[in-house]
Amino acid sequence: MITHSSCAHPAHNADDVELLATIEGHQIELLARRSRLPRGTKLDLPGRHGSTLVLASGRLSAETITSDGHEAFAADVEPGDVIGEAFAFERCDTPFEVVADEASEAWCFEARDFAAAFERHPAFAKAVVRAMCRRQCRTLQRMSEVMTLPMAGRLEAELLRLAACDPSGRTIGRLPTHRQIASRIATQREAVTKELSRLERQGAIRKERHGLRLVGPSWNP
Repeated sequence: MITHSSCAHPAHNADDVELLATIEGHQIELLARRSRLPRGTKLDLPGRHGSTLVLASGRLSAETITSDGHEAFAADVEPGDVIGEAFAFERCDTPFEVVADEASEAWCFEARDFAAAFERHPAFAKAVVRAMCRRQCRTLQRMSEVMTLPMAGRLEAELLRLAACDPSGRTIGRLPTHRQIASRIATQREAVTKELSRLERQGAIRKERHGLRLVGPSWNP
């Protein structure tokens, strides 16, 4: 039976958008620029858009490049999350890229401006740390899943995570590609395709336009 994992978080609460409120309600917004990121946009960090992003709306994925040249999933980025903060405080030569999984908007900071806002505005610094901790918790959850769950279980947990962004908790408006899902759960694209087909045959999922819906009692908590 498929059960809700602790990684399947509810809709965003006040803590999730604390960082956004801090940026938009203070002079910090003067240090950043708000950029639109159409779906599929790829940004290298640091790059011409800056070194650090705070996601205002939409959804991003962060990727790095392995020593053999392959893309590797690093983190999902949700509204209110910060990504690339390491570049504001430390020299880091690891290739890092964010990809817009859907049409998104983000506040973009240059490294020196982000560091300056962190030092000068206690409320901003607190909100940044809380946002970093939220993202780290999701990363630790995925690490735990990789070590303890079979591939099918990891896929089910990822589907629940994606569906948690919808108020119903059962609909994924736009499903990432099978390659992207495979990278997120540390498996091969072919394995994801095969398991999704099996779940569809069982009636556990139903395709809907660009996404899918989790159906049946097996997805109940």
